[in-house]
Amino acid sequence: MIFTTGVFALFFALVLPLYWVLPPRARKYLLIVAGMVFYAYYYVPYLVVVLVMTILTYIAALAILKARDGAGSSKGRARVWLFVGVAASVLVLGYFKYWKMLVSTWNELASRIHMGHPAPVPDILVPMAISFFTFEFIHFVSDVYLGKIDRETVKVPDFALFIFFFPTLVSGPIKRYQGFQKQSQSMPEFALDNLLGGGKRVILGLAQKFILADTIGRFAAPLAAPEAWSAQMLAFAAYAYAFKIYFDFAGYSDMAIGLAQMLGFKVPENFDRPYFQPNIAQFWRHWHMSLSSWIRDYLYIPLGGSRLGFARTLANLIAAFAICGLWHGAAWNFVAWGLWHGFGMVGHRIWHRYLGQRLARFGTPVHFLNVFLTFNFVVAGWVLFASPSLSAAALTYAKLAGACARLIGL
Repeated sequence: MIFTTGVFALFFALVLPLYWVLPPRARKYLLIVAGMVFYAYYYVPYLVVVLVMTILTYIAALAILKARDGAGSSKGRARVWLFVGVAASVLVLGYFKYWKMLVSTWNELASRIHMGHPAPVPDILVPMAISFFTFEFIHFVSDVYLGKIDRETVKVPDFALFIFFFPTLVSGPIKRYQGFQKQSQSMPEFALDNLLGGGKRVILGLAQKFILADTIGRFAAPLAAPEAWSAQMLAFAAYAYAFKIYFDFAGYSDMAIGLAQMLGFKVPENFDRPYFQPNIAQFWRHWHMSLSSWIRDYLYIPLGGSRLGFARTLANLIAAFAICGLWHGAAWNFVAWGLWHGFGMVGHRIWHRYLGQRLARFGTPVHFLNVFLTFNFVVAGWVLFASPSLSAAALTYAKLAGACARLIGL
């Protein structure tokens, strides 16, 4: 079920009034059931997959808590259950989202070196929002292991609502259990300001989606077939795509935040003027903020973060963003997009370490130049994200480079 469909409008029109007339405890269970109905509308059998993952993650969390209370080898048992919880989520995500990509890649490599017969490519329907589920499962079991989630807050109804809270099911924002459980424990009270404010946020999101993203998105079409378009049109398409994806994703986030607010819940903000940031690090602190903080806490820091020396810090940035790219889509152009930003972060770290502080005294002019350069770096990266393949992206870059060379007389 998608927010911009008539069936969701009917669904929410039925859920919202019923939600507010029920007592708090009943409202919690209504939202859990509503979330399951919301998800099952997409494809009923995959609701079972998510339920099994939910149960396994919860069992792993309980086992970690029990092991922490023990003695001797209890820490080792806690690590085992952490591994089970994380591995189960990663394996499920890997099968449904990436197995087809791996088989196709193997077949292409095998054909190039004339080795054997191609393996059958599986026809796998990817469960809706499986990536967002995975991130929230990993967050939960990891924070239980790290002691960031208190034992008394680990309750079945609160965890089930955390997972099946339908406003954030489709495209986030990615929640943290601690903040969400504080709200779900007693359930929010009705407030007219929340209802009206949330409604305004939903309308803003719909406007961004239908008026801006869908309109601007038509001008981004050349990136899908660069062989048929000139360099000028491809450059225009890249800029159009930058605004299309922003208004599309920010619009869905606004709708999710607004729907949650109408139900009395506050979920994380996701965008804060990302295209006005003076460097790529600041861009990622303001673009898809719930994802950026997840990457920092559950990929970059566990890899070693910045604790193991400058060279290792740079390697960790590249690895974290490569995984971030793969998370966005099961194709190598998404990995390349992640690497683009990973190397961008590396360049920013090196620049900041050796030159950045020296230029700070120039103030506003340098700030505006940095914003301009950062924005165009991000736009250039969107070519990889929007293209149907690496070869299509390479053709776009080649045409753009050729046009630039002619412009400066090379």
